[in-house]
Amino acid sequence: MWLIVRRQLRRPLMPLLVIFQVALACAITCNALFLLNQQLMPILASDGISDPGRLVFLHNIAARGDPWPAVRMRGLKADLSAVPGVRQVSYAATLPMISSAQWAQDVRTAESNVKVSATVYFGDNLINSLGLQLTGGRDFTPEEEATTLDINIMGSHKYEAVIITEALAARLFPNGRAVGNLLPDSNSQIVGVVAHLIRNNPTKDSRALEYAILVPGIVQQWAVPMFAVRLASSDTDQTCKNMLLVLKQDVGSELLPGDQIGCDSYATLRNQELAAPLAAVWLLSGVTLVVLIVTITGILGMTGYWVQQRTRSIGVCRALGARRSDVIREVLIENAVVVGMGAIVGLVAAYGINLWLMRHYELSHLPLSYFPVGALLLLVLGQLAALAPAHRASNIQPIVATRAI
Repeated sequence: MWLIVRRQLRRPLMPLLVIFQVALACAITCNALFLLNQQLMPILASDGISDPGRLVFLHNIAARGDPWPAVRMRGLKADLSAVPGVRQVSYAATLPMISSAQWAQDVRTAESNVKVSATVYFGDNLINSLGLQLTGGRDFTPEEEATTLDINIMGSHKYEAVIITEALAARLFPNGRAVGNLLPDSNSQIVGVVAHLIRNNPTKDSRALEYAILVPGIVQQWAVPMFAVRLASSDTDQTCKNMLLVLKQDVGSELLPGDQIGCDSYATLRNQELAAPLAAVWLLSGVTLVVLIVTITGILGMTGYWVQQRTRSIGVCRALGARRSDVIREVLIENAVVVGMGAIVGLVAAYGINLWLMRHYELSHLPLSYFPVGALLLLVLGQLAALAPAHRASNIQPIVATRAI
């Protein structure tokens, strides 16, 4: 090892440049992989919605004056259910992928007493309309679905029955079953568990991506209600037109002027909500790829320079009995030392960059697991880049090296 370092110090410019390139690439790669993972989680996560092509959300039904009373929304729901092509309608105060109306609740875990934030979805028959998979317990009863929820009751978190996701159940009750227990910090009994259900602000906190709570009933005095509509077919255009006509006839004169009611498929709303993280994924992937290509090119150039400068010494070693594998191993070891030194410097720089991002952009702390991944990636790519020059060095014949003196 020391002999390799001394050999590099004879011509330090090229190794120092490669160390700087590797350090910069390692720092950028560690943080980019972390950011990529955070952006990819909501894109790749299972949202729990079955057959999204037949699910339509009616939203932005904003009242001009006082919020809509529950009895009015029940009547509107009945009219929408009579529209041809509509299979089922659910009234909701909050729905996935619609961030204009959000409701979050802090819940304490049963053992560690740590607060976690969960999105709350209020509505009737949401299990069937959204197509969620119930994996434990039961669905809400008709009596529970017919509940009229008051804003004060919501603020106090005293709904009688709730259904939560498997992810939230595992977080709240890691050593026991959730069904039958009370939701911590409330008098709400957990009656069921669904496999997946994504939050309506999936890009905000990827660690709590599937922390969601379902509450049955229709909210009293809600200013911007929504309807989840399950259609008989995936042809949504004509059905949306008919439903918008019903809305205009029933509550058109009481809508907030200038606001346009939305009738969008769930797939469209999901694509809109995830457009920003998808763009971030492409940007981060492009930047990381460019940095890695530049670094590989630098390693390739440095190794080729070594081989050119040591043609005579390699030829002498071959004449003294060195095998081709010995030459390849020597070149790869020297390259690994230089790349490894750059990776060590890069890990320190990665930690510093993460601290700066945390302070200025509220980024989460970079997990320690990303440091060995980034360093190993650079080492592997560095060795792959050095393979071609190493094979070229192993092909040097003793007689060619002697004539080159």
